[in-house]
Amino acid sequence: MKNIYVILVEPVYKGNVGAIARLMHNFECDNLRIVGSIPQKEDYYLAVHSEDILDKVVLFENLENAIVDMDRTIALSRRKGSKKITDLVSTQLVEYLKDSKNLKIGLIFGRETYGLADSEAELCDLRCYIDANNSFPSLNLAQAVTVILYEIYNAYKLRENIEIKKYEENQQPAPKESIIDSVDYVIDVLKGINIFKNQEDIANIQDFFKHIFYKANATKQMTIDLKKIFNRIHLSFYGKGKGYKHNEDK
Repeated sequence: MKNIYVILVEPVYKGNVGAIARLMHNFECDNLRIVGSIPQKEDYYLAVHSEDILDKVVLFENLENAIVDMDRTIALSRRKGSKKITDLVSTQLVEYLKDSKNLKIGLIFGRETYGLADSEAELCDLRCYIDANNSFPSLNLAQAVTVILYEIYNAYKLRENIEIKKYEENQQPAPKESIIDSVDYVIDVLKGINIFKNQEDIANIQDFFKHIFYKANATKQMTIDLKKIFNRIHLSFYGKGKGYKHNEDK
């Protein structure tokens, strides 16, 4: 839970932030970030025995800055549609995160009034939805945070109480820099064989591969394997390989 970050975007109502700080304490999560204003006295009133979480809250002017250092960013949003595809429901989120203890996970919650703007949700790697009554699916902000942290916390505690197979380093979920490095490698190879028509094509392919990796919670080995494949493409065009070590291994 030490690598789970609760990120609130412009919370509106007094007291909600304090209630969230208290439940974060309940579930051993103490990383709170807010896009917007500092907590008010009502928040401290509701953050019973959890005031230290409010004291060290980190504030940001915008969501982009608040998530820049995250390995995975997951937008919690009740909005669904053809252009607002839900990648995970809350129960699937637990399974997705089960082997991600070494990654920094940002859980992004929107405003109580209208949630996350489309432009904010698009900054995130994945969208998650808490399954609820279709005719009234919107949860109170503090309740939504409770549901998500409760499920993650209990899943982690369960795994600590059973014997877990230890994976080799490359079979652990890949950090963000490994994913970005692999996608950049793919784009560089495709540029070299003149496959793109314009900058929009490049951006679309980048987004395509990033989304595949994030949704699969790709391991470092998967990112390396992709580079091996595109190294062979480079070899077939130019008669020599490009090499495919990750940046940190060069």
